[in-house]
Amino acid sequence: MWRQWLVGGVASTVATLVNGRSVEAAYRLASRASSPATLHSIQAWKLRRTLHHVARHSPFYRRLFQRHGIDVAKISHPAELGDLFTTPQDLIDHPADDLLCRPAQTFYETSGTSQRRKTIYYSYDEVEASASLMAVGLYHAGVRPSDRVISTSDYHYWSGGPWFARAVTKLGAFGSFPGKIPPAEVYRRLAEHRYDVLIGDVSWILRLTELAREQGAPPLRLILGASEGLPRRARQFIEEVWGARMFMCYGCTEGAGGMECRVRSGYHLNEFSYFFEIVDQDAAGNGQVVFTTLDRTTMPLVRYRVGDIASLIQEPCECGIVTRRLSPLRGRSDELVMLGGEGVDPTVFEAILSEVPQVSPSWQVVIRRDGHRDVCELRLELEGGDLASVTPRIRDAMRAKFDTTWKDYELGLFDLRFTEVPRGTLLQERKLRRLVDERERD
Repeated sequence: MWRQWLVGGVASTVATLVNGRSVEAAYRLASRASSPATLHSIQAWKLRRTLHHVARHSPFYRRLFQRHGIDVAKISHPAELGDLFTTPQDLIDHPADDLLCRPAQTFYETSGTSQRRKTIYYSYDEVEASASLMAVGLYHAGVRPSDRVISTSDYHYWSGGPWFARAVTKLGAFGSFPGKIPPAEVYRRLAEHRYDVLIGDVSWILRLTELAREQGAPPLRLILGASEGLPRRARQFIEEVWGARMFMCYGCTEGAGGMECRVRSGYHLNEFSYFFEIVDQDAAGNGQVVFTTLDRTTMPLVRYRVGDIASLIQEPCECGIVTRRLSPLRGRSDELVMLGGEGVDPTVFEAILSEVPQVSPSWQVVIRRDGHRDVCELRLELEGGDLASVTPRIRDAMRAKFDTTWKDYELGLFDLRFTEVPRGTLLQERKLRRLVDERERD
């Protein structure tokens, strides 16, 4: 059995059990069958296997290793790669064939709304394994085959919707997977179909909760949120209205998923399939989240800077899982922020406002909260016309250029507001900060 774990890895054993419909057995294996020493041995072996694989098959990594003078045969820990990292920009700037190590069978795009999205390629087997491990995570959070699940995670080209659907299917629970439809459409079906588990983006869940507060909340047992941060007050509001506990998932299209357990003290990470690091740490241990894939052979990623700022919790969790946990996110390493379940950055608004000549080059977008609703406020210095004439043109540009963000706005996931400010007000410092997130972080 030890040799099987070391060569195949606990993660692949878990995936096999889940595909055989034994999610509970897979969960027990993942939670009890390993010690930290066993885990570290598995990670070291898989890391060596991954580095040899990408050095042999990926032109991008072959060049990167040569440039940094790396002999992969001598590497036993990612930190030994020094200042070698893979960045999101690398995925944008290089053609897929440069990063692929074998022919791909499907792909997903990041949920950001920048002009050029990052594309991640998978094999069907890799998607199936990821969904299997997600099923184990859902089980750990409390989802059971007897539950009736409604998942409103979006499909689009993102992985969240189809992977949640597949994971629930593997659990054997009753499930509906309509995607990110208007919250009112889901609300009117809650009682009819007797759903007791809700999965969705945080802003979408907040909008549904507002409806439930106004019109009455059918009973739920469990709520799972994703895609955005969850302030303490927002979690309290959701739980009070529904009378159910809420748990958060962590992940990205590039991989590296995690989930809260019943203790809700950080995200349990899948360290059987990913090697996590925190780099550029401050005195409190917070730094950039970096991961290396350990099981993927189609488009492996080595020391990928995902852009989130957090720390790793080393202390064992009361739930018994031996893998480390990721702390709640402290922010992003760039200006990208989550709005309505999508990532937006200054280039989004640059493209929109460039269509409206009356808006001066001095503008700023502030993301804040009004009660439980996110507000996207555009603060504008105008060079002609007035706010009443400019606003419709900005709305039209947003609808035409960024349909995903506009869809979230139409669903009521955030408010869009416009404020005219006196000329010279915004540029108070040498550099104007274009995108400001004023939402409370707690």
